[in-house]
Amino acid sequence: MPQETPVQLLWTGGWDSTYRLLMLLLQLRLPVAPIYIYDAKRASAPVEMRTMEHLREAIATSYPHARALLQPTTVVCMEDIAPDEDIERAFNRVLQKVRIGDQYAFIARYCKQHGLDGVELSVENAPRGAHAALERNMELVASPAGPTYRMRNDAEDDIRKVFGPFSCPIFMTRKEDMSAAVTRNGWQPLMAMTWFCHKPSRKMEPCGFCNPCQYVLQQGMGHRIPRSRRTLSRLYSFTLMPLRARTRQWLRRMRAQT
Repeated sequence: MPQETPVQLLWTGGWDSTYRLLMLLLQLRLPVAPIYIYDAKRASAPVEMRTMEHLREAIATSYPHARALLQPTTVVCMEDIAPDEDIERAFNRVLQKVRIGDQYAFIARYCKQHGLDGVELSVENAPRGAHAALERNMELVASPAGPTYRMRNDAEDDIRKVFGPFSCPIFMTRKEDMSAAVTRNGWQPLMAMTWFCHKPSRKMEPCGFCNPCQYVLQQGMGHRIPRSRRTLSRLYSFTLMPLRARTRQWLRRMRAQT
């Protein structure tokens, strides 16, 4: 029997969170209550919303039992999340050591504001970003939704303030592991619908230059970038992207010191 309390999953319509969604709905057959943070300033937000709507209907069509399990998505507007100086200071100190996305700070603020704990965050096993920041601070534990990774009791204080509320079930799963599971389970049509780009073109195609697009190339999934942009995107990854990343990191550190 499914657990009565649904799994709270941070869902964006992206590859990692959709992969976890399919695991919960189709393998574990558990109810899921997705959460999505809507940032009106981000060009990809409307595309992500449409992507999740299309995925929701496609999942229900292909797997009718999932319609009842997938609850309505809680859409949270960024401006409705209360500020929290303690979390922001901790986030900025983490940034001085590891490059991570801004989203982790406002998701942590949202969880603290609403007293949430154990919300699933789809951090994959990759040698960068959140996984690099968390690697020495997590431990494998049991949960109603299966084995997952949670914060160790002796975790660094700043890491705990930013990532403490989260459960990370795919923390040790690599992209190639997910791809193999997708093929094995016949989920390719659904996963092909996922979205990743932060700055879509006017044609609503992946730009090829933002960080998620670059990660897609690095992970051997360049076929998801339009052919017309693929060559320039690869050139950008070896030239301007490293310079841009260093500049952004320097600016963040300067802000953290003021």
